[in-house]
Amino acid sequence: MERGRVGDSGIAREIAIVLQAIDMTIPDGRGSYLAAPISTGRRYQHALATTGAQSFDQLLECLGEKEYLERVRWPNVEEGERIAERLRHAGERYLVNTGPLFIEGWSGKDYMELCFALISRKITRVYFHDEWAFSSGATQELLFCVERNIESVSANGEELSLDRARQDLLRAIAELDSLGVPSEGQLRRLRQLEEVMGVGQPALAASTG
Repeated sequence: MERGRVGDSGIAREIAIVLQAIDMTIPDGRGSYLAAPISTGRRYQHALATTGAQSFDQLLECLGEKEYLERVRWPNVEEGERIAERLRHAGERYLVNTGPLFIEGWSGKDYMELCFALISRKITRVYFHDEWAFSSGATQELLFCVERNIESVSANGEELSLDRARQDLLRAIAELDSLGVPSEGQLRRLRQLEEVMGVGQPALAASTG
């Protein structure tokens, strides 16, 4: 994504304003980033299982926005903030956590556009929440980092190797299948990761059989 202008209209303008604010506080290439569940993640997947919903829109219909926020998004945000605070106290001066950012009218795609632009020009290390493989956004961010050789580590600072990431996705897929909720997003990221690793289709088939 090119640098937006604050004079743009609509969501493009809002993204540009957020990035401009970040530009004033974090030098290019000096920041770190927390990739954690926000609107999806394990809480979201278990909410699908308990309601029988098969998609985000169906879950909102079942729960209503207020209960969805209380059961999924706000607990995710609070947990992300705790991790971010721990990392900052440990010395990560320019750590960015987008979890608390909540802008009415933004879609998941809009948030991801902001996050990808932010990571591209500000971030040298991404910390991944332990349950990143259950999150739609965090799985996209993992592939984004892999494709650009951006350092990926666990929330505790341990290397998140390609093999470890693959195992995390396999475990997430197995859990989602056991819950009876869709795992297509995780399967798609797994295929993309296996293409990078040069892992053939038989391994993927074995993971889903």
